[in-house]
Amino acid sequence: MAGAEPRRARAAASAVPMSERWLVATTEYAGVTAYTGGIGRHYAALLPALAAQGVEIDLVVFADGDVAARGAPGIRRLLIHPTGRMTRMSALLHRARVVRSVFLGSSYDRVFVPEWMGVAALLPADAPLVTNLATGARLANDVSGLRLRDLPWGMRPAVAVQSLLEARQVRRSTAVIAISQAMAERARALWGPLPPTTVVPNCIDVAAVRRAASLGRLPAGWPVAAGPVVLFVGRAERRKGVVDAVDAFGQLAGVHPTARLVVAGAGGDDRFEPSRAALLDRLPDRVRSRVTFLGHIAGDELYGAIAAADVAMCPSRWEGFGNAAVEVKAAGAPLVVTSGSGFDDFCTDGEDCLTASPGNPDSLARALARTLDDALAAGDRVRRASSGVDRFSPDPIATSLRAAIDQLLGTAAVSA
Repeated sequence: MAGAEPRRARAAASAVPMSERWLVATTEYAGVTAYTGGIGRHYAALLPALAAQGVEIDLVVFADGDVAARGAPGIRRLLIHPTGRMTRMSALLHRARVVRSVFLGSSYDRVFVPEWMGVAALLPADAPLVTNLATGARLANDVSGLRLRDLPWGMRPAVAVQSLLEARQVRRSTAVIAISQAMAERARALWGPLPPTTVVPNCIDVAAVRRAASLGRLPAGWPVAAGPVVLFVGRAERRKGVVDAVDAFGQLAGVHPTARLVVAGAGGDDRFEPSRAALLDRLPDRVRSRVTFLGHIAGDELYGAIAAADVAMCPSRWEGFGNAAVEVKAAGAPLVVTSGSGFDDFCTDGEDCLTASPGNPDSLARALARTLDDALAAGDRVRRASSGVDRFSPDPIATSLRAAIDQLLGTAAVSA
């Protein structure tokens, strides 16, 4: 009888009448692409929840790298398009053409895609397109302080075209879902007036994160020496604050000489992002041996690492939302984030985290030291953070998303 309950659950799910058909396209999806950042984990949590509510989903995934083998539960039709062997320019145009072709080949009530890569930029003007504002190329480079001329010459044409496709997609959208208030405001500053817009945050699989954190499995390379562990979570890029994190750790090491810094996240392109060697060069010689770079952690060991850390930081110079911070809250580590961007929607200084000024290693070092110096207060913040994180679970976010899109499309229809 062990399989009876899962069978009943599948039967109940299959009995839900399909009320809508959605086309979703993305370049990352946990369980399909080997690499998944926040957007890939968000969609892999969100889409099954939508399917359980009666949404029939066709998913197009453009995979630049290896394809994983776990599949996509809840998806009616999965279309995988490898793009790793294409030039960057060719892949941009290929993605947009594929999404247009899939859309024209069927009938959809909703097309829901992030603006990244502008994959829906070539859809007909009357398509029910809802763009999920996450982070486009122009915004990412703006936050990093990179101008087009700062990039390698060979990349510039494709980056310029990507920015144009993303802007075209947003402007042609019937409605826009921004992942935070900060994202909506930043998008208006970049592109001017937007189509009808509202905010629905990202989701994470809160239950799965808690379960993985409780198992305590640590990634290979986790430091075994004594001393508090300071964990950086996010891509090791300027916009995610990795330079500020390293500089702050250099200061922290003066008052916590046994502390260790662990960087959990894939690195950026060394041609314009700091390399590991360049980051270590920012530290005194005596401190460099206490820094560990783990790279991208694909499995549940990430959450074991968060749970084992004495403090986890997400020090982005600007953040659209901050899935990693929600994961830290769910996994149960004291959290330090930066103020003035998407974190502000769900992080309150002194209540469920500590905040530092973005791009300010001094402020970040003080927040880290305060966390390590007062474990009792840090534990209180962890408990308050954990008690509020369930609102970012897939089911409530899926419900909010459907309601928001229905309202926006209704508004757009009336105004048209």
